Amino acid sequence: MLRLHDTLRNSVEQVVPAGARALRMHIPASPDPLAYLLPDLVRRVAERQGLRVLARGDARELTAPLALNVHPFSPLPYAGEPVDLVFGDGGPDGRHRVVGGPLRFEGGEAAGSLLAEVAAAGIDPLAVRLAFLEHHYREPVNLTWDLLRSADRTVRRWRGRVARWAESPSAPIAAGRAAAVREALDDDLDTPRALRLVRELETDDSVAPGTCFETFLHLDHVLGLDLSSDIGKV
Repeated sequence: MLRLHDTLRNSVEQVVPAGARALRMHIPASPDPLAYLLPDLVRRVAERQGLRVLARGDARELTAPLALNVHPFSPLPYAGEPVDLVFGDGGPDGRHRVVGGPLRFEGGEAAGSLLAEVAAAGIDPLAVRLAFLEHHYREPVNLTWDLLRSADRTVRRWRGRVARWAESPSAPIAAGRAAAVREALDDDLDTPRALRLVRELETDDSVAPGTCFETFLHLDHVLGLDLSSDIGKV
């Protein structure tokens, strides 16, 4: 079950009790699309565990930056409903509170115009998502053009590999590898460790291409990098 660092207790805590069927979150509205990357990652991990994720924010509708593969959150229907997880320092009381590290770009504020600048530079916006995942969410993240270009190359390489693997006979996922990635994500969203495991799978020639294909697509439900988008183009 997903465990996150709870700033209320200064310890890593399970976000919902055993047997819970839903995760109720409060997400503060923000003009910065990068602010939604952490809640979206939590949502994806929780949903893979069979939880229904409901959210409310400080605005009537939570803006979902689709360029970052963040889709609209299912609304929490009643204002008085208890909240399991509150993001950020403000907002209402909740059972747990999680605070991400500051996100900066080239040493300054990561402005809402970043995605437009990235697109104008010919970089896939999901390279921003990968660059975020390369850091632990509680650590400061200083995005740079070099970092984004490197992430862009990785996203494009993985999509190309998935497209080539798709031409091979299908095979079951590498269950042990997938379980190790899930364990890393459950452990306070250790995305750097999860990505190291993904890279190890990518370069392991002993794993059948069909298994790599199925495992990469399975993991992309959480990574959110659209790794299937080049299938049929290669």
